[in-house]
Amino acid sequence: MGVERLPRYRMLYSKDGPARFISHLDLVRTFERVIRRADIPAAFSMGFNPHLIFSFAAPLQVGIGGESEYLDILLKNEVPPEELYASIGSVLSEGICLKGIWQAPDDSPALMSVVEWAEYKVKVGLEEQLSAGALEGYIDSFLKQPEIIVGRKAKKGRVKSIDIRPGIYDLGGFIKDNTLILQMKLKTGSNGSVRPGETLDAFLEHNSLAVRPVEIDIVRTGVFLR
Repeated sequence: MGVERLPRYRMLYSKDGPARFISHLDLVRTFERVIRRADIPAAFSMGFNPHLIFSFAAPLQVGIGGESEYLDILLKNEVPPEELYASIGSVLSEGICLKGIWQAPDDSPALMSVVEWAEYKVKVGLEEQLSAGALEGYIDSFLKQPEIIVGRKAKKGRVKSIDIRPGIYDLGGFIKDNTLILQMKLKTGSNGSVRPGETLDAFLEHNSLAVRPVEIDIVRTGVFLR
């Protein structure tokens, strides 16, 4: 029986707390253990080294939480989604929470190929007071730039200059207790992604804003498919 005919199930989950510091590779291993412990009829690939057939929508950088992440898995046979929810949800690691699971059409394209953009919430403390009006002007000035060049580490330690402006679809924000909270809609997917951290750095540099030496909190609030 061809793999493409196996029933496909799509999970919606969150990743927070200690789990936000799990690398993507370790997250893959975590879900491998979870699916084995859940004792569901998961499908395996063919060959000398068979592995579970599942895929993520878009990897998260270490330290970034995710409120609505997607994962697809193929099973050997159909199982009621509520049974899968109970089995998988009971063995998940701390910080990972299953929010929903349903059967997707068998001919659904690979998740990564249909991811188009993602939303992030970024919190950072400011060293100086900033009014709502000033922030609005800073955002407007930032977005009016024809290009926003950032340096991104490439292979062999080289730094590659890229223009992230076309991939910044929207940017908004507000101030609360002298904390800057930015909401970003950024290009994400197999055709390239804009990272929230580099967008924040470019925004702060463009507007000469200094931040307090505190941990920056970044959460991906949603991943959106075509």
